[in-house]
Amino acid sequence: MNQAAQNVMKTAAVGVVLGTAAGVAMNAGHRRTVNMKKKAAKAMRVVGHTFDSISRMM
Repeated sequence: MNQAAQNVMKTAAVGVVLGTAAGVAMNAGHRRTVNMKKKAAKAMRVVGHTFDSISRMM
């Protein structure tokens, strides 16, 4: 293989690796956001149930 072909192959390999890493990082961020929203919704439900319980006691 000549030098130009080797450089092209190295560049393509680096591009694939960086693209895969970026995709994984973006997906992890999205998953974290979804989990955070689920936890916030659960916390709001718990607060609502707590207020309902307190109002029933009074």
